[in-house]
Amino acid sequence: MQQNVRGRSRFLALLCSVGLAACSESPADPDPGAGGAGGSAGVSGAGAASGAAGAGAGGAAGSAGTAGSGGSISAGGASGASGASGGVGNAGAGAGNGGTGNAGAGNGGAGNGGTENGANGGLAGVAAGGGAGASGASGGGSAGAAGGGGTAGGGPTLPPVDDYADEGPFDTVVEEDVGPDDGYTVVRPQTLGEDGFLHAPIIFGPGIGQPVLTHEDMLRNFASHGFVVVGVNVLSGGPGDAGNRMLMLNGLDWILDQNDVEGIYQGKIYVDHAVSMGFSVGGTSAVEIGGHEAVATVVSIHGHSASAELHGPMLQTTGTEDNLGADLQQETYEMSEVQTFLATLTGAPHAYIEQNAGGEQRPAIVAWMRYWIYADTGATDYFFGDDCVLCQAPWENPQRKNWP
Repeated sequence: MQQNVRGRSRFLALLCSVGLAACSESPADPDPGAGGAGGSAGVSGAGAASGAAGAGAGGAAGSAGTAGSGGSISAGGASGASGASGGVGNAGAGAGNGGTGNAGAGNGGAGNGGTENGANGGLAGVAAGGGAGASGASGGGSAGAAGGGGTAGGGPTLPPVDDYADEGPFDTVVEEDVGPDDGYTVVRPQTLGEDGFLHAPIIFGPGIGQPVLTHEDMLRNFASHGFVVVGVNVLSGGPGDAGNRMLMLNGLDWILDQNDVEGIYQGKIYVDHAVSMGFSVGGTSAVEIGGHEAVATVVSIHGHSASAELHGPMLQTTGTEDNLGADLQQETYEMSEVQTFLATLTGAPHAYIEQNAGGEQRPAIVAWMRYWIYADTGATDYFFGDDCVLCQAPWENPQRKNWP
């Protein structure tokens, strides 16, 4: 079953509920590293392995013991990491195509692990062992590993990447003149739904009068990370034009509908985790349609002034040399009532992303989408903390609001 994890706060709440993060932590800046004494925790999907001073969900704290061996899964997962000394934790069995991740055993007292179901061929492998323990070295037995298809919340996951500027794991194809009135171009993974993976749709609007394939290299990169991009072939109206909004809404509704009809997309679209995105007037319209019930996050690239009743976080990008859009992006930022990051790239003009496959802005957008759509916590450093990637050169003047 697909689950709605549009807000990062829901993601944290889930981690908190299974003992993988302290309940007092902020929903979007996880504190790595600490296990409880005498328990064990399984790693689920892309979530953090531990939190500070966590409390186990069952059993008494065990005495320190030898390190447990790593758990393993059958098809589609890596072996579990070895745990520190502690008690026994039994990982929950995952659903779908993954196997069962079994927690390793330490020499301490036993704590019973909870179960967590991973959907779409995945494996949750979450265990909540032992009693409460202080932050530090002594902790539970070794963790069971998560399968490739499920997060703790049951959603799909992506393999980690070392560099968000790199291509993702999917080969891509381009299909022109499809959708309503043949007015759209789809850039997507060549193989869809492999191992039960669900592909989040991106509705993308280009700049005014601009062919959408001006951005082909950037859109192919997005598709290589598992997204199905539906690009409006051309937007002819100016900022705030109702016709632009209608074209983007029609394209979004079309790809969502394909999940329920016979064809290559049937059962393979992450229908409640859509991304509304665009450049210039497309970025304006992306904000304006961002209240659509399926939209989990909005990305406005050098867009104009816009507002809507958004219900998910928003990333805005602009540049110090964008004499056309920078002030208008600031207006959008000021009107936003959701968690928002306004990122400014030093020296970037309005048409910056038309060159070099999106340049420095592309990996930032990839990191944002992987974080909010696929719970990729490896992207945390891009946006959180005073030394975040978008807080340093070649970026400047980071602005965050409604931020944890």
